[in-house]
Amino acid sequence: MRAAAVALVAAASFLWTGIAAADFTDGLVAQHKISLEAGIEQWRRSAWTEDDFLSEIQLGDIYGKEDGDNRFFDPVESYVWYYLATHSGRILPYLDEGFARRLIANDYHRALWHMNKLMVLLSPEQREEARNRIVYVLSCRGADGFLALGRIHETGINATFGAELPSDGPAVFSGLSDTAHAYKEFRERSEREFLSGPDAEARRMMGVQSMSVIVPNDGDALTYFHIADAMGDPLAHEYLRGLDGNVRHMKPFGPRIADAAIDKARSWSPPFEFYPPGDSPSGVPYSDECPLTLDRQHALALAEHALPPGAVETALRFLGWKGPHGISSFQRSLGDEPNAHLTTLQAVRAIQTAAIRGEAASQNALGVMYAHGIGVPRNYVRAEHWFRKAADQRYGAAIYHLGVLYKVGPEGIHQDLSKANDYFTASALAGFRPTMNQLGDLLAHAPAHR
Repeated sequence: MRAAAVALVAAASFLWTGIAAADFTDGLVAQHKISLEAGIEQWRRSAWTEDDFLSEIQLGDIYGKEDGDNRFFDPVESYVWYYLATHSGRILPYLDEGFARRLIANDYHRALWHMNKLMVLLSPEQREEARNRIVYVLSCRGADGFLALGRIHETGINATFGAELPSDGPAVFSGLSDTAHAYKEFRERSEREFLSGPDAEARRMMGVQSMSVIVPNDGDALTYFHIADAMGDPLAHEYLRGLDGNVRHMKPFGPRIADAAIDKARSWSPPFEFYPPGDSPSGVPYSDECPLTLDRQHALALAEHALPPGAVETALRFLGWKGPHGISSFQRSLGDEPNAHLTTLQAVRAIQTAAIRGEAASQNALGVMYAHGIGVPRNYVRAEHWFRKAADQRYGAAIYHLGVLYKVGPEGIHQDLSKANDYFTASALAGFRPTMNQLGDLLAHAPAHR
């Protein structure tokens, strides 16, 4: 019995920490040997970072099962993973094998059917949430993910797969192309039936105008292609060159749309600080598998000794996690080991969580962290976002920091000296001492009005 227990623990440790890349079978092993929660953890990892089609389908099924006993039920999360499965770039290698093609075709068509059903069941707010989650997951996949985002937003092509297939060439590619075209036709037929079938009018009355939470838009497609191109993706450069030319020829607004996409790409940031933990009755938070890039690793290294003073304590106190027991509870809420000793990543997450939930000091601290690249990669647009959130609550330091941003005009922020002076004055009126002193000095040397 003891040997079996040791073996099980070893298996769990191997599954949870020893594998850089997981796949669908890892999830099955974890489910059978440990628990369904352990299986879900593996499927999320393989779906997120490896774009594993079968894992994405599995997650869609688990979160979408309308069973009274299903404590994991979450229609938004179900839609997200079905959507990502039907846009997976990992389908293609299996389409030249009959048995694999049959399995994938069944899952693919079933996922589309469930997505159509969920589009009617989800509220407008839930559809927006699903869209943001999809964008977040794909943005975590680096250049490939931004390329995929560009393709699913582009109006001129069907982005079922991650790359177009040649219609001529070797027989194996011709066969794949035929299959790909069959998938494309199925998707287009599903969309026509969704928009013009017997229930189409009822859907429109419910505010459902599309079969997808992501509506194609060439301006957004250009933005994502620009981001992928800046990351060095050669395919993105080709997509960008073609689409940019087409958009600029659309008079009179085409050039303006293309130029706006360039500006947006420079200041783009993901829709979330981290993947929403969800409110599933299971109590098991959704994991955020966004990989630690070199920029994130560097920012976390700086945060070990440079987080804003008192920011972590303020955040934890606001969240209700006090003392060692509270820290352990906070760690447990993240799905991490509860050992009462915060890692740097957990400390940053505490500040982010408090900021998301409206704590002004944490919002200002997070803005400072983004401005300096401490704990999070430097991003002045994101810093502006959090300073604004805190300034809306009349937090003097945040109002002052907005003034600094507009005075300097760093990357992504348009310099505006008039706006900067307005914020400096407002921060002094809000009682922020540094600007009170600065304003006093200015007034002391100002000429008297006669």
